[in-house]
Amino acid sequence: MITEKQKLLVQQSFEKVKPIADLAAELFYSRLFEIAPELKKMFKGNLNEQGKKLMITLSVAVKGLDRLDELVPQLEMLGRNHVQTGSLMNIMI
Repeated sequence: MITEKQKLLVQQSFEKVKPIADLAAELFYSRLFEIAPELKKMFKGNLNEQGKKLMITLSVAVKGLDRLDELVPQLEMLGRNHVQTGSLMNIMI
C-alpha cells in the first residue's frame, strides 16, 4: 500500500519530469539498454514514439495513484501484453 505522503512525493517528482519528457524517456531507454542490452531486440520501430508511449503510461500511472484499485489491473494487463507479443512497441494505452 502507498501512503499519502509517498503518493504526493511521486506526483510532485513527476511534475518535474514532464517538461523534459522526451529527454527523460531517452535517458530511460539508454540506461535500460546499457544494463540489459538483450532487451533492445524487443523494440521494433521508432524508439522516440515508444518514449512518448512510456511517458503517457507513466503519467496515467502517477495520476492513478489515487485509484490503485483501478490502476493495478490496467498495469497488469499492460505487462501481460508485453509478454504475449514479445515486443514492447506494440502496446497502446
